[in-house]
Amino acid sequence: MRKLLLTFAAATLTMSAFATLNVSRKSNVAVTPGTPSQSTQKFGALKNTPVIERAKLAKASAMTRAEEGNIITEAPEGKVETMLGSSNTFYLYYDEVSMDETYGIAYEGVWTDNGEVYLKNPVSMLDWDTYIKGKVTDEGLLFEFPQPIYTATDEDGTFTLNVDVLEYTEVESPDDPDEYYTTFIPTEETRSILFTKMEDGSYGMETDYMLGITFEGSWQGYGEMYLNLMPFEATPAEIPTGIQYDYTYILADEFTGWDHTVLRPIGIGELDGVTYITGLASGMPDAVIYGTFDKEKNTLTIPSDQFLGKYYNHYIFMMAGIGLTWYDEYRGEEMYSFDIVDEPLVLNYDPETNVFYPVIKEGYNLSYVIFNFGNVETYPCEYYAIDRIYSQGKITDYAPLDPEVIAVSDIEFMDPTYSYSIEFNIFGDNKDGQILMDNNIYYNIFINGELYTFTAEEYPDLGELGIIEITDIPVFLSTDEDIYSNGNYHGIAFKRKDIETIGIRALYIDGDIRGESEIVTVNTYGETVSVGSLVTNSSSKTEMFDLNGRKIANPAKGSVIIKRTTTADGNVTVEKIIKH
Repeated sequence: MRKLLLTFAAATLTMSAFATLNVSRKSNVAVTPGTPSQSTQKFGALKNTPVIERAKLAKASAMTRAEEGNIITEAPEGKVETMLGSSNTFYLYYDEVSMDETYGIAYEGVWTDNGEVYLKNPVSMLDWDTYIKGKVTDEGLLFEFPQPIYTATDEDGTFTLNVDVLEYTEVESPDDPDEYYTTFIPTEETRSILFTKMEDGSYGMETDYMLGITFEGSWQGYGEMYLNLMPFEATPAEIPTGIQYDYTYILADEFTGWDHTVLRPIGIGELDGVTYITGLASGMPDAVIYGTFDKEKNTLTIPSDQFLGKYYNHYIFMMAGIGLTWYDEYRGEEMYSFDIVDEPLVLNYDPETNVFYPVIKEGYNLSYVIFNFGNVETYPCEYYAIDRIYSQGKITDYAPLDPEVIAVSDIEFMDPTYSYSIEFNIFGDNKDGQILMDNNIYYNIFINGELYTFTAEEYPDLGELGIIEITDIPVFLSTDEDIYSNGNYHGIAFKRKDIETIGIRALYIDGDIRGESEIVTVNTYGETVSVGSLVTNSSSKTEMFDLNGRKIANPAKGSVIIKRTTTADGNVTVEKIIKH
């Protein structure tokens, strides 16, 4: 069974995904396989920030964008420039404040004829589509603060978050006058930040102050320091119309450090002497890289530094890389390192076996394709060491393997608005072991034998993703709450109270092509009651009693109960079990 490798963090469809990336941030850094190094610095839990906790970055389901407030949602007409940003970015991660050196941030500025400038989404982790306003000076771009950046409402009313100039300092704890902690507070020294214009045309925030988010003067855990904005004009490769991709190709990476070979399905096509490859980047499945094929030498040459496009708040590039593996005696582990190079990635092609092999640079033993935030620093969001690219032949069956149920849990005791949760695996291959395209895999849920429709009314986080209702769930769909995905693993929490059975079906959908697995159905104890056909309410009836014979609806976890099951034909089964 193939693992669905979710490495492009933004597949969760949330901005916080980029904060969770844990791959190496620096050039030529040694990495323990399966445990990528981190440059992220932890600053401890943020104190006294009720608005951020309440607002959940203004993405919470109870909140809507308020019309009131002096928020700039549209810039005046002017010259629009895209810019590639780098900075020390601060953000909340599991209720702690972290700092990371960030590259490849997507920024947009608007220059008006009257000397004003508008900067969109000035704090990189917050994609609110709002602007701060400044003016063009002889030195660069000058912004005065504070400026309102986002207004939101919840059950407690309306509140506004601001962008302000902050400094790092020690303050007295409001809970204990003898306790102090360090944080960022609005500075009294200046109310402005100048982005100095550099000789290369970029604008640099050279001050030691932070461009940060506040509420009533309290820092909310997000901000930028040493922000640099570089003019940026790259465009993705133009894909000619009429190209036909062969999607039978698989990239094999045997140097993952995860004790298994990563097999990634891709598409290869050729038109007008140019070879195009799609499907390599998991977060951007439609992105394409290109190369030239020498038919006499049977070599495919793929240039480095190819721009794939904007992904949420970052610009993504494909970069060629080289690497080494070795055994670390001190750690007692296999290690590997990689670095971006200017040279192209070259693959030799064997026409008899229909396999591509990488040309390894002398002195190294790995050849990488790296998907990188920007193209200045080694800052990857995904990477593959290419062992080979081969064709698995025509797909014989588009039906994915049957789902695997891990557990069903009664969660009402934790929150009475819920009933049960289910954990299960969805796999990425068919019964013949052929690999299916990850981005074409979905699943269905059946409640009491009926196809279940997820709605934004019941699952408000779906509405934040622009989904009103959905039955075919993309395999990588995750929300902030209730619907979770990480590779093969999935978890769903239900609020519906009349659940007796839960069914799961895996799907493959690609245009007119549709493949379906069998439906695996379990009861609320997690017992498999059917594979291939649905079990409805009328097919069986389950009742629960305590040891005194009293009927109970929701037994406590760990309690001993009597379970009585009556099937449609009248057969009765009684058993004593411990509620899990």
